[in-house]
Amino acid sequence: MVTPASPKMPALAKKRAAPAKTKPVAPGRKTATKHVELGVSPKDICTVIFADDALIAVNKAAGCPVVPTGPYRLRSVTGALAELGYGVTYPISLLDAEATGLVLLTRTPEAAKAMRWNWRSELCRREFVVVAQGDIQGARGRITLPIGSVREGAQIRHQVMPIDQGGKPAVTTWRLIARGRMMSRLHISLTGGRTHQIRIHLSAIGFPVVGDKRYGAEMTSVPLHALVDLPAKYADSTVVPPHQIALHCSLIRIPHPVTEQMMEFTAPVPRVLIGLMPGAWVLDG
Repeated sequence: MVTPASPKMPALAKKRAAPAKTKPVAPGRKTATKHVELGVSPKDICTVIFADDALIAVNKAAGCPVVPTGPYRLRSVTGALAELGYGVTYPISLLDAEATGLVLLTRTPEAAKAMRWNWRSELCRREFVVVAQGDIQGARGRITLPIGSVREGAQIRHQVMPIDQGGKPAVTTWRLIARGRMMSRLHISLTGGRTHQIRIHLSAIGFPVVGDKRYGAEMTSVPLHALVDLPAKYADSTVVPPHQIALHCSLIRIPHPVTEQMMEFTAPVPRVLIGLMPGAWVLDG
């Protein structure tokens, strides 16, 4: 395994350098700050759980995009795989950078074409474990709100949108696993899927994903008033890190792009998603 080279230390200056001159800043105007990205070891970005000549399955960490994007150029899954010796890879599933769990990639364009067809078909099944804000009502349900996209300047925002305005069908099936501390742990399954579908659907019904700053209010712990009637031992819940949301892809079932054999990959749920709800009431079934 190749690790990122450590930066060279600058030579000691023979005499004290003069202070850098700065331009005056107009009142009320913010100074621009340059983003500095820290290198990350490939093993901290993703863990390879399956690889052959056509297909790669990895378990991705939070805070790492699948492909280089925006200010993050060094910590992508494709970059980590290249550093580990897998060469050029072709992403099939673009799991959100803030999420954790399974990501599939192929090693040839031909395999990618076949895999993307399988991905959009009824042959592919994906399962997620999500912690949502609020006490969701009922034991199971389906969200069928169509999803579309609108351009906001240089950015594209995905949102609930009527079919006659450009929205496309989207179905999210959920089952309640546990509830407690004003949060709900859900098992969610998808066939097909739109960009940010789970996050958009849960936010639209009033139960956004914990830690989601884009589609829901930020809440990673329980308000103090909600702890009044709870035992003291339940007061020490964990929180999700700033770069993570409580959404984890735990299972993907899909035919192999070459052999057509049905493949099933699983990834254990991160401990932080369980620690968000200590003492939660767990449902049977």
